[in-house]
Amino acid sequence: MPIEAALAALAAAVLHAVWNALVKGGGDPLLDLAIVWGGSALVALACVPFVALPVAAAWPYLLATLLIHMPYGLLLAAAYRAGSLSHVYTVARGTPPMLIALATALFVETLTPGQYLGIAIISTGILTTGFAPHAPAKATVLALCVAVTIAAYSILDGLGARASGEPIGYAVWFFVLMGAVFVALVGAWRGPRQLAAYARTNWRRAAIGGPAGALGYGLVLWAMSFAPVAGVSALRETSVAIAVFIGWWFMGDPMSKRRVAGACLVLCGAAVLKFT
Repeated sequence: MPIEAALAALAAAVLHAVWNALVKGGGDPLLDLAIVWGGSALVALACVPFVALPVAAAWPYLLATLLIHMPYGLLLAAAYRAGSLSHVYTVARGTPPMLIALATALFVETLTPGQYLGIAIISTGILTTGFAPHAPAKATVLALCVAVTIAAYSILDGLGARASGEPIGYAVWFFVLMGAVFVALVGAWRGPRQLAAYARTNWRRAAIGGPAGALGYGLVLWAMSFAPVAGVSALRETSVAIAVFIGWWFMGDPMSKRRVAGACLVLCGAAVLKFT
């Protein structure tokens, strides 16, 4: 994997863990997700004059991933209401890399044996790091559902970024549309007044999480435009180790030798993936 793709995916991992921690750490995960994604949309909107409109070949992927992101957001908010950051984030982000690797092998790209090994080690390390055996079953089921949507939209976005020929422009338009649609959906569900009042009180969360989300996924799409989709996705999911640390340090989630060992596995898998 090119070094610039690996560094972009790892930087995106940090940014992704940050905005997920902000969503989990707020008072209402659904409203927090709406204001964070709304913040991402505002950041992207400011960039629209400086990027090209995605070409016609990219729009089917853009609209399909937009459709998948709606249940992804709703399921993610529900999962965070049901379980801890460490457990939900681990299951949701640890399962997709192998799903993506298998799916892309069938339809898009074939990886080397070393790359499959690196992805498998990362997935194992992720699940070892944060999976809580005694977590509520509802949280686990919801997190697995989130994982399926992540695998689906990751493949679509990787193909869409390549088809667009301009991954940054694709990312900008994606965030403008996704943020606007999700905010409208949550506003219709919870009521626009409640959403507006929550945003006025918690605008700092949007001010930090919005740019973090937009920049992080923009880096991922840029990396996917020239590096293996499954490999970039797996490296981005090293964010689990960061999220577990945030959950332990700021939210009181337990830390154990198993989680430390899992984090080490994630790092080993990332090294294997980079150098094979």
